[in-house]
Amino acid sequence: MSREKQRILIFFLIIFSIYYALTIGVAWDEEYHIIQGKITLDYLFSLGKIDHDFIYRENYSAIYWTLSYLIIKQFPIQYQFEISHLINLFFSLGAIIGIGKLSSELFNKKIGKIIFIILFFYPIFFGHMAINSKDTILAFSHIWITYLLFRYLKKQNLGEKTNKYIFYLAILAAMATGIQLVFLGALIPTILFILIDIYFLKNIITKKFSNKKFLFDIIKCFAIFYILLIIFWIDTHQNILISPFNILMGTISDYPTGYPFNLINGDYYISNEVPKYYLLLSIFFKSPEYILICYFLFLIFFLKSKNFFKEKFILFGYKISLIIATLIFPNIILLFIPYPIYDGLRLFLWSLPYICVIPGLVIYYLIENYKYKIIKIISLILSFFIFYFMFNFFSITPYQYTYLNFFNGQKEIRYKKFENDYWGTSIKELINRADFKTDGDLLLGVCGIDVGHPKYYLYKKINNNFSFVPANEADFIIMTNRVVLDHNQVNELPKLINCFDKFKGSDIAKVERNGLLLSVIRKPIN
Repeated sequence: MSREKQRILIFFLIIFSIYYALTIGVAWDEEYHIIQGKITLDYLFSLGKIDHDFIYRENYSAIYWTLSYLIIKQFPIQYQFEISHLINLFFSLGAIIGIGKLSSELFNKKIGKIIFIILFFYPIFFGHMAINSKDTILAFSHIWITYLLFRYLKKQNLGEKTNKYIFYLAILAAMATGIQLVFLGALIPTILFILIDIYFLKNIITKKFSNKKFLFDIIKCFAIFYILLIIFWIDTHQNILISPFNILMGTISDYPTGYPFNLINGDYYISNEVPKYYLLLSIFFKSPEYILICYFLFLIFFLKSKNFFKEKFILFGYKISLIIATLIFPNIILLFIPYPIYDGLRLFLWSLPYICVIPGLVIYYLIENYKYKIIKIISLILSFFIFYFMFNFFSITPYQYTYLNFFNGQKEIRYKKFENDYWGTSIKELINRADFKTDGDLLLGVCGIDVGHPKYYLYKKINNNFSFVPANEADFIIMTNRVVLDHNQVNELPKLINCFDKFKGSDIAKVERNGLLLSVIRKPIN
C-alpha cells in the first residue's frame, strides 16, 4: 500500500472513530468518573480540603480521571460527556498505535501495520474506546510499558541514556494502576520473560548491558511511580507510608464485586463463581470468525513452515512465547484467584491487543507466500470471512462492544446468551425513539440500568413530566438484558433471569442491531 493510500485509510479511521465517539450514548458510570476526577482536583487545588467520599476510588486510575476532568472543565458543561469520550478515544487509539509499534519492534513494520488494522476493527475493543475510562487506559499503559521495556533494553545494550524511558514507564504505571491488582498482575509475563532472559538466557542483551544500572533504574522507576501515585491517591494522604499498603491488603481480602451477576453462553452465574474457562468461552463467541480461523491456520503454518518464521524473525520462538504467555496468563488468574468477572471481556481489555498478534502473523504469511495455489485458495476463503465480519461490524455501529459471531446461533435469541448492552449506551437512541402515550405524569421503572441514566435523556425530551417508581408499579419499564434476581416466584427462592424475560408486555420502543435486541421500553402486562 502506498503512503498516500495509508494516509487516506488513517484519515478514514480517525473520522469514523470520532463519529462513533460523538454519537454513542453515555455509559451508566461515566458521570461517576467525572465526579471522582473533580473531587481529586478540588482537593489538590485546595491543598487538602475534601468533603466527599466515594467507594472503589482506590481500585482505578485517580491520575487519569483527574487529568481528564481538568481537560473537561475547559469546555461548556453540556459537552462534558462528548469531551470525555474524545479523551478516552485518544488513549484508545494510542493503544492501537502502541501494539503496532510493539509488533514492529518484535517482528517487522509490515506486521505492525497489519496488527494495527486488526485491533482497530476488533469489535469488543473498538466498542469500548470512547465510553470506557477504566479499562482502556490499562490497555494503553500495558502495551506501551511492554514496548518501552524492550526499547529500554535496546538502549541499555548500546550504552545510551535511558532516563526518559524510566520516567515514561513510571508515569504509565502510575496513571494506569491506581493500585488495581489485575493490572499489576497483567505485567507479570512480560517482566518474568525479561528477567529470565537478562539473568539466564541472555538472548536480548549484550556484554554492554549493566546489571548495576538496571537495578538502579528499577529503584528510580519505582520511586517516581510511588510519588505520582500518592499525589493523586488522596485517600492515603493521612499516612502515605502505611495507608497505601493497608488499602492494598483490603483489596486482596475483600474483592469488590462490581456487578454481582453474569450470563455466559446461556447460563446464569454469580460473578465470583464463573467457570474457569470463562475467558476462552467469551473470546470464542465474541471474536470475529476470521480471527478464530487465523489461530487454526497458525498451528498449521507453524508446524509446516517453522523455518519461514525463524528465518524472517530473530528470536521468533522467544517472542511468540512471550505473546502466548501474555494470552494464557489471564486464564491462570481465574484458576487461582476468585476474582469476580462481569461485563463480558471488559476487565481483560488489556489482553485483546495481544490476541491480534497471531492473526497478524498469519495474514503476513499469506501475503509473503501468495504465489502458491493453496495459499491463494486459503486467502480467498479468509477474505470472504473478513468481508462478512466487516459488514456486521459497520451494521452494529455504534454498539460494537455488543458483537457476537455466528457461533451464537439465531440472532433473535442471542440476548439469552450474554449480557449485551451492559453499558446501557443504547438508552440514548431508545429514549429518542419512544412515544409515550399516557394521561398525566409518566410512571417509569428500570431494569438493568440505573435510574439516573434515562433521566439524562428524558429531561431533554419531556422535561419533568415523569417520575420513577418500582418496576412492578410502573406504566413503562426501560431495560437492557442485564441479569437480575426474580423475586416473583411464589414459594420459591429468587432466581437469576435477564430483564427481557422477567417483564412481559408490549414494546413501545426498542433498539436493535443486526437482529440483536439491545434495549427496550416495555408496557408490562398487569
